[in-house]
Amino acid sequence: MQIGLRVLYSPGWLGGVNYVLNIARMLRSLPASERPRVTFLTTAPESEAIAAENADLADAIAPLSAAASLDLTFVYPATQLPEAAYGVCWGGWIPDWQCRHRPEMFDEAEIQRRFLQYRSLALGPAACVFSSRQALNDTVTLFGEPEDGRYSVFHFPAVFGPETWERTESDAAATRARLGLPDRYLVVCNQFWKHKNHLAIFKALAARPDLDLKVVMTGALQDTRWPDYTQEIRSLLDDPAVAERVWVTGAVDRSDQIDILLGARGFIQPSRFEGWSTFVEEARALGLSGVLSNIPVHREQSPPGAQFFDPDDPDALAEALERFLAETPPALSRDEARAASDALIADRARIFLEIAAGAAQRYEPQRHGAAAVAVQEIERTWTQTLSGALDRADFDRFLANLRLSLRDHPEDLAKIAGRIVASNGTFAAEAQHLLVLATLVKAPGPMRERFLDYDPAADQETETLIAAIRDTQRRTGSTTAQAAVEFSAVLFRIRDYVRRKLTPKAEA
Repeated sequence: MQIGLRVLYSPGWLGGVNYVLNIARMLRSLPASERPRVTFLTTAPESEAIAAENADLADAIAPLSAAASLDLTFVYPATQLPEAAYGVCWGGWIPDWQCRHRPEMFDEAEIQRRFLQYRSLALGPAACVFSSRQALNDTVTLFGEPEDGRYSVFHFPAVFGPETWERTESDAAATRARLGLPDRYLVVCNQFWKHKNHLAIFKALAARPDLDLKVVMTGALQDTRWPDYTQEIRSLLDDPAVAERVWVTGAVDRSDQIDILLGARGFIQPSRFEGWSTFVEEARALGLSGVLSNIPVHREQSPPGAQFFDPDDPDALAEALERFLAETPPALSRDEARAASDALIADRARIFLEIAAGAAQRYEPQRHGAAAVAVQEIERTWTQTLSGALDRADFDRFLANLRLSLRDHPEDLAKIAGRIVASNGTFAAEAQHLLVLATLVKAPGPMRERFLDYDPAADQETETLIAAIRDTQRRTGSTTAQAAVEFSAVLFRIRDYVRRKLTPKAEA
């Protein structure tokens, strides 16, 4: 099996970067007889740098735009339609529906953007993967249960390299001493974002000055979306009852964070919402138990010996901490933790490969290919816009995001535009201008020339055109051969339109 892993990059979402790298580490850990060939797929200089830095986790590195030529079984993940690989079986990833559970954390435009992008993943590709059972259930509630089994839950694990397991207690003690940390503490490894709910810990400590507890917190002390929240945290940290029991390290190096985890007696995860907590998985892998908010995902993760509490009740957290401190589950030895972690990683790696194999078996280019899904989603979204169910601004953002990716795929842009115009649907009259022209006017010259030179009769991936030709057949009642000619004629008209509109600008 050959797996393509799209290397995600976002400076504000390191969890996405680690998600992909952990999948690569997970697959690399399998016995040689089960291990797939892994190709890192990149889209920007930043993702190229990440792939190069972690080249030991993959067999090859290539641009995502070349995925169709690499003989890949499955390409993953796409968190939105513009991230899909063209000409190959691909899978979508919906981490969670936080935008629906905690709408106060998002503006209306972002909520609608996420809904439209996640809908395309839920309804389009041959596989849609969810980080939790909750995310799957939310999707089924919105769109129904698919009959083809393309929905799967993949609980991603924490995967540590040998350097983590080889850290000694003296290494961890030296890090604690350098950072000025106490010897016995519970740890919290979260960014100080509002929904992570650090305030519950501060309020529980303030209300219980008698609680014999020290807490170490890693992560940057800021949330640019909620500056007042940051100020509230700082005010509570000025309370002596809190300050004398809380150590805030700020952002730390990964090696320091590992040492902090290794030195902890347990952890606290007070978050009001999680897709699938990486922090909890890492603590579990290192043999730690802890105190967690009783949200559905934490119940689903359910690390051994955990105590749960209502995240909106600081008194309940104080009581859970008191119980945990009184009967702290013994931490696993390093060898025990590593053995349990290795078994869990192998199990989840095999689940992932089953998902990939199932997707490849279901995959039909004319139905699940990125171009086919794009056609479906453009038509669906435009129809809703015409009916008033969506704002025009929401459609414009959706289409602009898709156009951005199509600049690198001019042949697929031609197929998508041809299918839309040939099918004569609600968006057909707008396709040449809003999709084709608006994409190519900002595309590099060589990409524009590839669009103009594209010839469907010479296309090596003829199966990707079957749906377009069938659409033409249904509309005109023509034979397959006649429909193929008519489809080519549609593309000729579109290319002629582009030449008339853009050539003068290119010569000016």
